Amino acid sequence: MRRVAALVVLWAWLGPCFAATIVHENAVRRQEIAIAKKLRCTVCQAESLAVSQAGIAQDMRKLIREKLRAGETPAQIRSYFVKRYGDYILLKPPFDPLGAILWIWPFALAAAFGGVAIAVMRRRARAPMPPSAPELGPEDQARVEALTRQE
Repeated sequence: MRRVAALVVLWAWLGPCFAATIVHENAVRRQEIAIAKKLRCTVCQAESLAVSQAGIAQDMRKLIREKLRAGETPAQIRSYFVKRYGDYILLKPPFDPLGAILWIWPFALAAAFGGVAIAVMRRRARAPMPPSAPELGPEDQARVEALTRQE
């Protein structure tokens, strides 16, 4: 009976500690998922770490969890991954003016070529037409008819 009482007292005393540990682990897990949703899997195409089933994604989630347990903030963890993999790792990378120029220049170039083509076509449309061939006289017309009959 003393053993049962000792176990009950032990559980009553350690129970809150276990509950606190579970609550802390749930908070770490929620933070891990929140961070993983913003990071891209390096193997999968356009999948976040949170949904990817690739082995490297699982390793990266484990690393996030370890860093959270070590006391690092989500911003520090994101900056760690950006330093290691570049802005590609972010599902929504920051605005980059050079990147915008690289996306816009093909369309600007096509518009410029289209403008030049339209200008050339308008200039040709306004140019006078070359004189047409002279009308055939009666002698020439008779000669053409004779040649077509011979064939």
